[in-house]
Amino acid sequence: MPPASVIAHSAGESNNHVPTGRSARIKYKKGCARAGNRSIQAFFLISVWVMSYKYPRLYVSDPILDGQEINLLGSQVHYLKSVLRLEADAVVRIFNGQDGEWLAKFNPINKKNATLTPFEQTHQQTNKGLNKTHLIFAPIKKQRLDFMIEKAIELGATDLHPVVTQNTEVRKINADRIQAQIIEATEQCERLDLARLHPLNTLDKFCASWEESTPLFAAIERGDAPLLSSIDIKNDTAILIGPEGGFTQQETEMLQNFKAIQAVSLGDNILRAETAALYGLSHLIKH
Repeated sequence: MPPASVIAHSAGESNNHVPTGRSARIKYKKGCARAGNRSIQAFFLISVWVMSYKYPRLYVSDPILDGQEINLLGSQVHYLKSVLRLEADAVVRIFNGQDGEWLAKFNPINKKNATLTPFEQTHQQTNKGLNKTHLIFAPIKKQRLDFMIEKAIELGATDLHPVVTQNTEVRKINADRIQAQIIEATEQCERLDLARLHPLNTLDKFCASWEESTPLFAAIERGDAPLLSSIDIKNDTAILIGPEGGFTQQETEMLQNFKAIQAVSLGDNILRAETAALYGLSHLIKH
């Protein structure tokens, strides 16, 4: 599997039910002709034409300016040339989390070097001034953490905060790997902004440094806290998800002593950490 930062993604591949195979197109056109419905046939042909313009999408860290070349990483060059088999002047969609999304021409130089030249902006940056949604979580096992990170990005989390609690089993993270997953998920879901991964911290230090202006909802099991779904959520928000086994009594008491932290319930069922995180985010972001 290629590195996350070079995986190309295209929109709409699974949501369009218009047949695109050659035999299917012929049958469809004959059916339209027999029915005398030329407008449907024209719509179908236009749809196929539009669908043909699916350009690979890449994250780049450089500023994006019209006509200013961007040097690609070696892994990106390999993927575009050897995996996607792109030739000179092929079009790629690029974004950097600050300058919107652009179309750029692929300029191979040699086997290991290539550049992209932006020539048209397709989307302006829209994340400036938007509310932030923070996910604070205790690290979990690799495959489940991968799933949680990917889906959190797709749902729109803007900030990821790994914290170590007393019951946390996985007490270290691979920040580079998580960053690569953030980039890959952002490429795939076509977000323009890139979520921020914060350094690993302990729960007590994290809470002590939290800004009181941003409400933090702590999902605490087996309590009489109000349901998260019943709370009116506005502006910047955050959800804190505990580890497998939940918070200790000492941690629960500590959380309740912080003014900006409000205990909430996610329902009667005890959810796995990744399920709880995504359930909580879905309620925060929909507001």
